[in-house]
Amino acid sequence: MHQEHTIPWNALASNFKFSRDDPHFTPRRTALFPRNLPNQAQALNHFVRVLQTTITTFSETERAKYPASFDAPTSGRLFSDELRARYPEFLDEKNQRIEHWIERVHAYEDAHKIQYWLNHGDLADVVKILIDENQMQPLLMLARHPQVPLGTLCHLSWGHHFGFSRVMESALLAYVLLNLFAALDILRDDGGYLEMGIYRYMVRTSTEEDMDYPAQQLPHCAYLNALPENPATGLPEVHHDFAGLKQYVKTMFALLYRYDMVVRECGRDPEWESEIRTVLSMISG
Repeated sequence: MHQEHTIPWNALASNFKFSRDDPHFTPRRTALFPRNLPNQAQALNHFVRVLQTTITTFSETERAKYPASFDAPTSGRLFSDELRARYPEFLDEKNQRIEHWIERVHAYEDAHKIQYWLNHGDLADVVKILIDENQMQPLLMLARHPQVPLGTLCHLSWGHHFGFSRVMESALLAYVLLNLFAALDILRDDGGYLEMGIYRYMVRTSTEEDMDYPAQQLPHCAYLNALPENPATGLPEVHHDFAGLKQYVKTMFALLYRYDMVVRECGRDPEWESEIRTVLSMISG
């Protein structure tokens, strides 16, 4: 389990039980169910606080490695040609240029109000790539740039959302779910995790091919799509390579604190308490 010396994974796991083909549901369900212990609310509250604090502590430590302020250039390259060549589906000569980000801004009659809009999902994908690649200096510069409303790319939606908050959502679910599976000792051949709807949901939303602006899926696809598939469920079997699983979970955590850095630099609140509680609710039953 990742950060197990700090994050109370075992305490969290003690409040859940794994049930296969639970007869209390029609059709029967294989899932994690709350034990409804007397101190469960207190234990979950503690877990939420500790995970939130751990993410923000790492974020603050990483932020201290960069300048407190940045110049606001109106032209120049945002990322290297080498990085652009690695992601031709998402990075190009236009979005490599800072002036392109300034030109794309939607301005209101009130000159002080600027934002990106629903037709800027391609820029949100660039942010996702830069977070994944740990390109924090250009992201912090954009977040501080008075002509680049980077924070408005966080939540974009036209029925389903595709802003760069998707990086956090997919990473947080994978991070909590897989660590909880490990704490419950169900990551094995007969562990049952491959039969669970929440695991299928995690894999599907992290790797499916028909999602608009899907750059947040790249680190998930790199790991999950390389794993052997279970013949019965078609889902990736993570329990055969614990070294790879450990690295994947570590990567998910890094995405969380990098996301925190960017959102806070934009002057926004990542709202970790709400996000973590949402994930726990999704996992429960």
